[in-house]
Amino acid sequence: MPKTATPQPVPFSFDRYDDVIGFVVSRTADGLARGLARAIERTGLDLTPREFAILNRLHQHGPLNQTQLADLTYKDKPATSRMLDRLITNGFAKKLASKEDRRAFVVSLTPAGTAARARVVPLTVEMMQVACKGVARRDLLTTVDVLKRMTAQLNDEAR
Repeated sequence: MPKTATPQPVPFSFDRYDDVIGFVVSRTADGLARGLARAIERTGLDLTPREFAILNRLHQHGPLNQTQLADLTYKDKPATSRMLDRLITNGFAKKLASKEDRRAFVVSLTPAGTAARARVVPLTVEMMQVACKGVARRDLLTTVDVLKRMTAQLNDEAR
């Protein structure tokens, strides 16, 4: 019996909602977020995926102020403030007086924050490898590039 070709998705047809790019990206993001939450849960740390994003950005960039952290993690300032409060309370981060403006502060990782990140990263990498199993590296790179371009265009449109 001959194989029938799988119909190609129509990216903007809401009659085929499971093939609309926004829906597919959203479902994938939700699945990745749940996977990250499970990976963090396996460490026994009192940490959320959003808080992990802050730890990761502090690891990448060093001490940052609240506005920089909000921008780098794509969160609003009030949510960032709440997450920072929890990270500081849990001993993962600390506030330091800003050298440029004594009225302001910057946040940096503590040794416990560095250790927490180091425990989460391998489990997250493992989860991502499972999610990407069988997907060619070039396809992953293309997907990331396309999604970044779409995000930039949406950000430009919002201005």
